[in-house]
Amino acid sequence: MDYPATSPALAAALRPGHVLRISDIDGLALDDLVDSVATDLPVFLDYRGPADRTARDVVTEVLDALESIVLALFPTWLPGHHAGELLDADEAEDAARRLCRDAAFTSSAVVHFARMAAGAPSAGSRPGNEARAAALTFLLRRSYHRDTVVLAVRASPDLPVRAQQAAAAACRWIADHGRLAVWLTSDALLAVPWVPGFRIGVGSTDRSDLPTPDSAADESVDRAAGPPLLTVSRPAGSPAPHSAAEQALERALTHQHWARDRQWNRSPRDLDPLSPAVVVDLLWTRAKVVVEVDGADHRGPVKYARDRRRDNMLQRAGYLVLRYTNEQVLDDATLVAAELAAVLAERTRPTGARAARPAPPTPTPEESSWITPG
Repeated sequence: MDYPATSPALAAALRPGHVLRISDIDGLALDDLVDSVATDLPVFLDYRGPADRTARDVVTEVLDALESIVLALFPTWLPGHHAGELLDADEAEDAARRLCRDAAFTSSAVVHFARMAAGAPSAGSRPGNEARAAALTFLLRRSYHRDTVVLAVRASPDLPVRAQQAAAAACRWIADHGRLAVWLTSDALLAVPWVPGFRIGVGSTDRSDLPTPDSAADESVDRAAGPPLLTVSRPAGSPAPHSAAEQALERALTHQHWARDRQWNRSPRDLDPLSPAVVVDLLWTRAKVVVEVDGADHRGPVKYARDRRRDNMLQRAGYLVLRYTNEQVLDDATLVAAELAAVLAERTRPTGARAARPAPPTPTPEESSWITPG
């Protein structure tokens, strides 16, 4: 997909406080934007949660999910600190106060979130939604070193009109108080007349070899598995803050010497320059090993087809691609780490020392749709 990151149309669509329907952004295009690690794009928040509820409930739901993401990014939003660094509550509070002073951002909510992320028990009352919205988007911009944030909203076309109106009112409130732009996908909240339509000129992904999306089927898989309510742009070099499975796998790898060269959410540099750019979940460059941690949405026909195409491209470049489901990682991240240790040891062993092994059989379409190490 071609991202016109500096186009006038995109710049106009990024103005904080506005709610727009982006007529050339559908679910697949939004997936591509969220998957990108391009630093000249905004931070994208992908919200799939509007249901039949009040505007206040929608606001609270979005802010609760965003709070979880920001806490998972701690301490990257504090000055002078990096992912994985351990801070106690007093150190976190001092850094948060310094951040607010240097950025001229007056909010006790930032100190509250810093102490909370450092594991301190909650002291005093929880910040109100107005303070939370401003502080959370401020900290999100800090973590990604980007100036703009977009909340992209998908919604079922079967949502009752009153629920669509409530969700749209919540979007307007979040755009105002969170100082961000809200984009509705092309088919979201169509019963709300006051949302203006807009085009940003996003180039189309080549979908010629993809099956026709079956939205209803994909949604049923998503609901059954309980996907994240809110996802965020991939943070280059760190596991996704909305993914409990990626976070669990990182904890299992943190103190393993053999895993020290791992890279989260990076693009392999040695692919054919004419091939589409891909960002993989976890990468060991020297061993040429890629690990993907897949949610239930990867079982849908469109993502399944795209995954197979990506896997084939990576395999042609000499990469071994291992796929685990979220459930496999969450059930036993230690076991997954042990399997990865064995694979990396085999891949980095001198060629002459490797035992000759027959190639594993190719799974048939009737067999499991998940490719996992045996």
